[in-house]
Amino acid sequence: MTTRLPSPYDPLRGLAPLRDEFDRLLRSASTWGREAIAADGWSPKLDIEETDDSYALHVEMPGVKTDDIDVSIEDGLLTIEGSREFYDEKEEDGFHRVEREFGRFHRAVRLPGNIDADRMTAKYTDGILTVDVPKAENARPHRIQVTSD
Repeated sequence: MTTRLPSPYDPLRGLAPLRDEFDRLLRSASTWGREAIAADGWSPKLDIEETDDSYALHVEMPGVKTDDIDVSIEDGLLTIEGSREFYDEKEEDGFHRVEREFGRFHRAVRLPGNIDADRMTAKYTDGILTVDVPKAENARPHRIQVTSD
């Protein structure tokens, strides 16, 4: 019979996920300003991509109907809100587990000041809302030719 010795006690072992979340929040705050998330309802997850010409926000919201999505921008704050209804013609009592969130959702992201809000577009395909946020012409990188005398 082999006796196993207990692992050494590490009081900080459980703090790694908390540290990762804190780091994520700091990166988000330093890059995009504050994000507003509704206290009631749920908040869809999103990815933010940057190219030389634009930003693209990819917002995950499967099961939401296009007519139930509202996208707006005011004073640099992009707001995405709407609702996802519980399954049609099904009763909650028959479910053993419901992990998906239903009801109203709200997500707001402070955009950088170098955007062209008049050229923004939003497209909803396969449960992903993609909001294209073009950069203002003066914010795009420009190559300057170097000449010699």
